[in-house]
Amino acid sequence: MTALTRFAHTITALAQPPVLHTQSAAAQDLVHAVRLCAIAARDRSDPLPALALRLCNCEAACAVHDFVQAMVRAWPEPFVVGRACCQRLSPDEATLATLTEAGRGRDRSAFGEAIAGLVRADRHEPLWDAMTHALMLMG
Repeated sequence: MTALTRFAHTITALAQPPVLHTQSAAAQDLVHAVRLCAIAARDRSDPLPALALRLCNCEAACAVHDFVQAMVRAWPEPFVVGRACCQRLSPDEATLATLTEAGRGRDRSAFGEAIAGLVRADRHEPLWDAMTHALMLMG
């Protein structure tokens, strides 16, 4: 068995990324929030005003920003985001959408499985805490 046949399913999945509008509202909000934070980081500006406008809640904006910061610290490499208007999700954004669904369902094991092998196990708990806190405040 060659590597090409062994990983054919993974290669096919990466060639056809998920679409943003098919995700839950919470996943869409978090993907857009991460994109806003990336734009703010690029421009060396504060993302909180844009997050507060997007989420209509200052406390939720702070919690989402805290989650993004936790994600940046935990992720093994720079988090890849799409353009603000792009409907296709990057592999990292697709993982974020999966994590969001696990967080919404309060399914800690699904959350861990989604990032097993990608993020070190000792970094799962801070991500879980920040994610569930942000989701709770987002409503």
